[in-house]
Amino acid sequence: MKAILFDLDNTLYPEIDFVKSGFKKVAQHISSRYKFEAEKIFYRMLNIMKQYRRGRIFDILLKELNIFSLEKVQLLVYIYRSHKPNIKLYEYVLPTLKKLKNSSIKIGIITNGIASVQKNKVVALGLENYFNVIIYTDQLGKKFWKPSVIPFEIALELLEVEPYEVGYVGDDISKDFFAPNLIGMLSIQVKKDATLDDKIVYKKLYRPKIIINNIKEILSIVD
Repeated sequence: MKAILFDLDNTLYPEIDFVKSGFKKVAQHISSRYKFEAEKIFYRMLNIMKQYRRGRIFDILLKELNIFSLEKVQLLVYIYRSHKPNIKLYEYVLPTLKKLKNSSIKIGIITNGIASVQKNKVVALGLENYFNVIIYTDQLGKKFWKPSVIPFEIALELLEVEPYEVGYVGDDISKDFFAPNLIGMLSIQVKKDATLDDKIVYKKLYRPKIIINNIKEILSIVD
């Protein structure tokens, strides 16, 4: 195997930590501007997310606080997306990346999400100098987000490797493994707690070829 590509969110670090980091920044702003208690605002956002998932959290919060306006919603979105996150890698990620690089294995990231947000995550995690290539699919256009094949083909071309020489490590069965399977890469899922997507029956191309419990198991696969 000549290269390993990785997903970012919930593969190299827990995405919920980014969410909490952003919520804390938003809560600090609301507390400073409107004199609400920051801690209560923070936990209220977490509860709203549990109930409604993402998409309407700031709208619901501001309406509950009787300070709703479209401008305020967009301001909170901006604060959330542009903040410098307080996040950390999963255990064993950094030692695994170092061993791969020392073994002359090329490594890369392919990640969905708003490019500026994902770049802030990469910087906060101290990963920018570890990878041979980082593909922010948002820079290609929304239609080329995973599960599109295009970002994978771009990564292969930049790394100068063939699909059968590459593994892709992700967590999300709904989008991470379709393209790698389609073009002949080795798809590997880091299995964590079951999610809603895990309970949906997906066609074979969406399923990983290998499931691991910890990212350090990548080293034995490479060997």
